[in-house]
Amino acid sequence: MSSYSSAYLSTRLSIFASNLLGIHRLMDLLGLDLQTILKRVNQFTGHDYRIDDTDSHYLENQLASSALNDFQPIIRPFSGNERLFFYYTIRWFELVNLKVLIRGKFTRADNSVIQQQLVDLGDFAELPLKKLLETEDPHEMLRLLETTAYAGIVRQARNVYEEHGNDLFLLDATIDRSFFINLKKRLLRLDNQDASEVNQVMGVLLDRFNLLWLLRYRFSYHLSSAKSYFLLTASGKNLHSATLMRLAKLETIDEVLAALPDSLGANLSGLKTISDIEMVLEYSTLAIASKVLKHNNLVSRCFAYIILREAETRFLQALIKGKQLAFDDKLIRQALVGTI
Repeated sequence: MSSYSSAYLSTRLSIFASNLLGIHRLMDLLGLDLQTILKRVNQFTGHDYRIDDTDSHYLENQLASSALNDFQPIIRPFSGNERLFFYYTIRWFELVNLKVLIRGKFTRADNSVIQQQLVDLGDFAELPLKKLLETEDPHEMLRLLETTAYAGIVRQARNVYEEHGNDLFLLDATIDRSFFINLKKRLLRLDNQDASEVNQVMGVLLDRFNLLWLLRYRFSYHLSSAKSYFLLTASGKNLHSATLMRLAKLETIDEVLAALPDSLGANLSGLKTISDIEMVLEYSTLAIASKVLKHNNLVSRCFAYIILREAETRFLQALIKGKQLAFDDKLIRQALVGTI
């Protein structure tokens, strides 16, 4: 990358970073009416989101499109393994469509209903959505999916479906699991310094997903220790394979939290519900990403920005949708930060 490209990218990232909402700004918006929220979001971020009462997914498409438009200029200066890494990272957004298609077809939902739930990803889209929707049954759709870039992920999802039936959490978790395993492989192809910096964020991200999945597999789905461990993804920063195997053998949530490494367990002490644990882990991950976004390494800064921007789209969607549906502010707050 040329010095000009590096300077341009660093400046662009700094501008984008300053426009991120963050949880404190979101909380400040909570007591406002919907139109005022949209105006404030525009002032903070420069993004002019609008509501269409006739299309429940209009907002979701705007949020995804806005984020992807930001990703284009920060990925463009990269080449080789770095660019491949980022393009694979952004597939995280398309996993939404993959899950909608698999769930929709296996529950035999009408194509019009599935279509309404799909997100328009523009130039980043790789799935042939029209052809997939036109397939006559779930198995034909899976055969077509296995000719796409998501072939490995789809095979894993089909295996879980055949073993556990139409369990939406297990299907979603299996798709995410395969995605992160492949993302970790692409991380290892980066320059050593870049990989080390990026892993500051990815490591805590993988810890977060592995711990949450382990808790749900063991204590919500009552899967065996061996099965629960098998369904986890690549190891992260603090939870390595041996640690995860040991945690999978414990019998209660309290025992698992007590056995966590201090660097991870300190923030979770005393929590009783998986949803509260999830919230603490998410905000801990975003705090690390925010710190990395201020570092000098451009690869890790870009990755951190993508993670933060993805979270912002989810939080904004929850806030605005809650207001549209006239939910109580306490309920919306719980969706954003839990009961903690």
